[in-house]
Amino acid sequence: MTSFAPSGKPKRTIASLQVERRYRNVLTLFLSGQLPNFSHGRHVHVAAILKHLPFGRELMHLGLQTMAYRTFVPDKYSAAKTDHWWNILDDTLPDPAAFADLPGGADGAGT
Repeated sequence: MTSFAPSGKPKRTIASLQVERRYRNVLTLFLSGQLPNFSHGRHVHVAAILKHLPFGRELMHLGLQTMAYRTFVPDKYSAAKTDHWWNILDDTLPDPAAFADLPGGADGAGT
């Protein structure tokens, strides 16, 4: 899904930029380890969003490690388990309304 420039950097497509803008608040809170109500369903929604971004798998690992350390349960994170489930994800983006409980909604603008 990710294409690369001659320099080796991933190309940020218009589609990936749109996903970043649409879910800006979700991504910021997740990667900072502050995403509230982090249930299994929310975890899957975040993974579905990251699947559409360059280096999404790596960002998923980073966010989960951050969440585990911020909640004082670093042993709960498993890279192998994350990789297993990552490969099973489909390409469906979650409805932004699933993040209505976040201040500002999914995009942080309250829309």
